[in-house]
Amino acid sequence: MRPLRVIRRFHCPLAVLLVIVVAITATFLISRPKVARPGHTTTQRTNGAASFASIDTMWVRRALTVTTAPVVAGSAVNVPNPAPAPAPAPNPAPNPVAAAPTSTPVAGAVPPIVSGPSVAELVAEVEATGVDPGSNWTWSMGDTATHCGLITGPGTGCTYGSGGLEFTIFSGSPTLALVAHELANAETQNDAVPNLLNEVSLADAGSSWSPTDAVASCLVEHFMGFQDDAAGTWQCPASLATVVADNIHDTL
Repeated sequence: MRPLRVIRRFHCPLAVLLVIVVAITATFLISRPKVARPGHTTTQRTNGAASFASIDTMWVRRALTVTTAPVVAGSAVNVPNPAPAPAPAPNPAPNPVAAAPTSTPVAGAVPPIVSGPSVAELVAEVEATGVDPGSNWTWSMGDTATHCGLITGPGTGCTYGSGGLEFTIFSGSPTLALVAHELANAETQNDAVPNLLNEVSLADAGSSWSPTDAVASCLVEHFMGFQDDAAGTWQCPASLATVVADNIHDTL
């Protein structure tokens, strides 16, 4: 029985020591603050109560610090998906082009009608050169076909005698040459003697409408200075025109 007591004395202090170490260790572990993981909260017991303490902000900040680990060759690397490309901008709508206004065609300017000299002015011009139809002669505007038959053209003239009087009718717009021929025709019918008519008729050889017309064309050539081309194709020579003008008023 004696040896057993020695052993108890030897082991008792050891057991107390172990209890003390365990108690100290447990106290240390309990009092040691726990590190909070990111996204979680850590609670600790205070004085054995079930209340929770707030997280140590310093440890939380450390835990939340992000560090970049070195890339090891052969290890899988998480490559972030590329950001989606921005959608292409829609094509701008074409600007509407206004249709060119349709211009209303403007009627072309009508040039003013330049009227030539009146028949009266042409008659006065011919008489001023020396052609003398006589005091028994008159002229008027009317229908030339009534006394001279159908005559075509923009301007026509007809001279005829009746009861010792001479008349000329103009129609349309007669030219200066036609007016001159008709006045010379009236003078020939009033004054030309048969010998002069025969002489000129032999010269024209039928190229004029009549001997009276042939003599009248010679008077126009002499006083007006041009061929009237009013009665056929007859062209009175200047020499013969002078003879006619010198002898138009002969009595024999």
